[in-house]
Amino acid sequence: MMNLFRRIEWLIVISYFLIVIVEIIVLRNLSGSPEANIVRYLTFFGVVLLSFVVVRQQIVKPIQEMRAASLQIAEGEYSNRLPIYNNLELNELAQAFNEMTATIEQSEQRRVELIGDVAHELRTPLNNIKITLEGLIDEVISADSTTFFDMQREISRLQRLIAQLEILSRAESDQIVLHKQSAPLDALLHSLTGRLAIQFEDKGVALEVDISADFPLIPIDSDRITQVVTNIVGNALQYTPPGGRVVVSATYNASHATIAVKDTGAGLNGSDLTRIFERFYRVDKSRQRGSGSGGNGIGLTIAKHLVQAHGGNIWANSSGYDQGTTIAFTLPRSKN
Repeated sequence: MMNLFRRIEWLIVISYFLIVIVEIIVLRNLSGSPEANIVRYLTFFGVVLLSFVVVRQQIVKPIQEMRAASLQIAEGEYSNRLPIYNNLELNELAQAFNEMTATIEQSEQRRVELIGDVAHELRTPLNNIKITLEGLIDEVISADSTTFFDMQREISRLQRLIAQLEILSRAESDQIVLHKQSAPLDALLHSLTGRLAIQFEDKGVALEVDISADFPLIPIDSDRITQVVTNIVGNALQYTPPGGRVVVSATYNASHATIAVKDTGAGLNGSDLTRIFERFYRVDKSRQRGSGSGGNGIGLTIAKHLVQAHGGNIWANSSGYDQGTTIAFTLPRSKN
């Protein structure tokens, strides 16, 4: 903005300079004549008017457009963008304003999508419970253990969704509190995959662990990292067909440990790789929602925030559809 102020100062200097030049010409050629004062007045007002027009076109008008655009944003209109200006400083300000507006527009769109997705996630189990209760009242459904087990399963789905939304809310507002302690990742991964083994057996997907027995201790919040790996492995199981394989591996170097979950499932394309960590994003929109743990589009988002809270990074790799996917994340070996 300093350059902008300097340009205004130079405009004033040039205006005075033009007036002085005209005054000198008048003194040399029209001194003492009636036309001298007329030329002086016309020059003065002409230069002032020209300066006013230049300032208005180059500075005042863009600022008025920015003000009008700001008021439109305050009213919820996020589609308008500022044009390109000749003034470098104002143009940079306009481009920054446009980027801010685009970010706000995307946030608003995600908010609307979030409300719709949450409503859908809640509606499905609630409708199932409602239908079951109506069937029990009308005595068209037997009040046996199978019926009550189905209702309990739908209620558990609701509880999981609510719990995940609470965690996501705290994570996105940086309110996750970590309790880090040096922990053996090999034991953590073996214990976790052991608990998930029955789900893989039921679907006919092989689950393997590849980690050395002498893996060093890593400063982590064990509960949170267990949740991260559970979400990633659950996502791999969801998109890996029967007969496929999921491998959980871990390596380390001097600065960090890397945990990777590689599957032989559906795979991803380039655009999906950059979006799978967005909340409620699903690669295959046609699949039924809420098909179990990790099926509501929140699991990988929570994993991303928990990894970042540990000071690590998370990413996905895939060679394309039907080529499998690898989701990996890092954890620093030193305490932050």
